Order: sequence, then structure tokens, then C-alpha cells
Amino acid sequence: MLKMYHKQTHAGNTPDFWEENWEAGHFEESLRFCATDPLRPLFEKYSKEGSLMLEGGCGLGQYLAYYAAKGRRVVGLDFAQQALKTLRKRQNELDLCGGDVSNLPFADETFDLYYSGGVVEHFEGGAEKSLQEAARVLKKDGVLLISVPYFSPLRRILAAFKKDQWRKTEKPEIDANEHFAGNKFFQYVYRPHEFEKMLAEANLRVIEKRGYAVLWGLYEIPFLNRSGKSEFPVNSKKTDKKEIAPVNIDELVKDQPGSLVKKLVVNEDETVPLLGLGVKLMRWASGNMMMYVCQKNIETK
Repeated sequence: MLKMYHKQTHAGNTPDFWEENWEAGHFEESLRFCATDPLRPLFEKYSKEGSLMLEGGCGLGQYLAYYAAKGRRVVGLDFAQQALKTLRKRQNELDLCGGDVSNLPFADETFDLYYSGGVVEHFEGGAEKSLQEAARVLKKDGVLLISVPYFSPLRRILAAFKKDQWRKTEKPEIDANEHFAGNKFFQYVYRPHEFEKMLAEANLRVIEKRGYAVLWGLYEIPFLNRSGKSEFPVNSKKTDKKEIAPVNIDELVKDQPGSLVKKLVVNEDETVPLLGLGVKLMRWASGNMMMYVCQKNIETK
């Protein structure tokens, strides 16, 4: 696996880091993206009508708002208290809870579906406790949708050129020194077999997986990203704060017709005849993230 570092004021496993990034985030744009999200087919496949869904690490809250508007029962949990307060002002009917995904404040076998998107890789000591908690709160027939950064073939090539920010490691461990080459810990990036082993140790069985977020993966190639665009801008300048007000999301959650290019590049739609094969290849070669769909291993007597 890779261990990644960033030149940030705060490490990637702290509420301060996320609240700084979300402060400049655009809730409306993120919400509108849900309609074209490459993961949408998985949510629609596994979030059945009447099921109860938890998002562990809900952040801006776009998934909560979107799927609540689509009639799902959803609960959002995050350790960033200020982000939750902001989300409550925007959507006061959402069911929100402060807490830690490594110590969930819910009873055993509560949820039908648990979504965790880009969360557990930020725990420098490892994701094991978070995965055990996910298995605990899922019902026996429940499903976990969990995504983590993907150690893709592209990243294997780039790792040789990014030794000041990336280093290979055999297992998660907290650095003896706080900094690595002047940078702070940000996240782990996993090979599929490494993360599947961790899931299996938490009594979770992978039933399907897919790479996604190809563009963000390609942005790690310097000559394709001359502007330095980043999903998490390094020490970005804070803009003037705007008053947080309720957001009417009725128009934002509506489906919009898309072009063929949008289907391929944004939706990453692998069902497009012939061209969908190229989408699959790009997901494998350069996806930024890997989504794992898991069920609990049920012992049979």
C-alpha cells in the first residue's frame, strides 16, 4: 500500500482538515453531481425502498440530501461538528449524528445499508476498528458500500516520481516523527487484495468492486494537470464566509439529459456499446478510488 502526505496545516485524520476544505465546498454543486455520480447505479441497486441507510462520514451531506429526497431513510454521522451544524442549517430535516466511525453510537444490526466514501483511509493507525464497527451495525442481510483510494497501475508508475509525498508501506502504522519530508499524513492507498484482506478480517465478504473517479486519477499526472487542480487544495485561501441558509433542493435532484461525452467521462457509464469497454479499462488502469460492495459472512451450522 501507499502512504500519502500533504503540505497541510492539519493532518487528514482531523476534523480541522475537513472543515477547512468543506468551508470552501459547494453543497449545491456536489448535490447536483449525485444525479451523474458513477456510484449511483450501486446505490440504486442496494438501497431498497423502506431500507435504513447510514453514511459514516457524511461531510457536506450531499448524499444524505439526495437520497432522502429520493425517498430513502438515511442517517448521517460525522466527527466534524461544525460541518454538521452547517448541514443542519441547509437541510434541517435530515437525521444527523456526531460521532466516530470507529465507535458507532448505534445498536448491533441496525442498518440495511452502510455507505462509507473516502473515510477509513485517513486513520493513520489503520481502518480495522472502523470496518469491525461497520460489520457490527449492519443487519445480517445488510450491505456495505465502502470506497478507498486505489493503488492503480498508474499510481504504481507514478510512485517512483513522488517519493517526497508518497511512500510504500507494508502495513498501517503511525509515524515515529510527525512529518515526512515536511508533509503531514493524509491517507493510505490500497491494492485490492490488501483491502479485501482487511474486510475479510472484519467478517465482511466482497461481492463486487469497481474502480471509479478516473479524471481525479489522471490529474496525478503532472503534464495533464498543469494548473495543479486538486480534490483537496493545499492550504487554500479562505473566502469570505456567506450566511448559511436553507437550500431548496427540488431542482438540484432532478435528472438531467446528458451527452455521450458526459456519460463516458462523468458517469463513467460502462453500458455504452463498445465505448463502455474503454471505460472499464480506464477504471482499472487509473481510477482514483475503488468501491467495494460487501456483505457480512454468516456462519452456517
